[in-house]
Amino acid sequence: MPPPSSTHFRAHERRPLRLGVGVEGQRSGAERQAVVVDLSLAGAGLETEEPLVPGERLTITFATPTLWDPLVIAGVVAWAHPPKLAFTDAFGRTRSVARAGVVFDYESPAAVLAMFEMLATLGYE
Repeated sequence: MPPPSSTHFRAHERRPLRLGVGVEGQRSGAERQAVVVDLSLAGAGLETEEPLVPGERLTITFATPTLWDPLVIAGVVAWAHPPKLAFTDAFGRTRSVARAGVVFDYESPAAVLAMFEMLATLGYE
């Protein structure tokens, strides 16, 4: 394992990936789709079409190969960037993407273990 970078600011390094998830705002109850672009045991980087707000509490729903039911993890938006034009979809529509970082707030040790097992199936060591 390489030595930690002096510029790395996270206790748990996030690994890049692209994983579709469901995101629900706990206050508003609004559900939306998002893409996890990096992930660790402590949190995740998300891309969404609608911006998230720092301090907003969320639940994130992961489909995992290790569980029968989806893994639902609570979290708090630590930082957010406004949308920027990112790509043109297959129908010729220009899409904008907002980025946000979420810190997980596990409700139980079993939820931490389930996330650890999911990370292991994604090739984390």
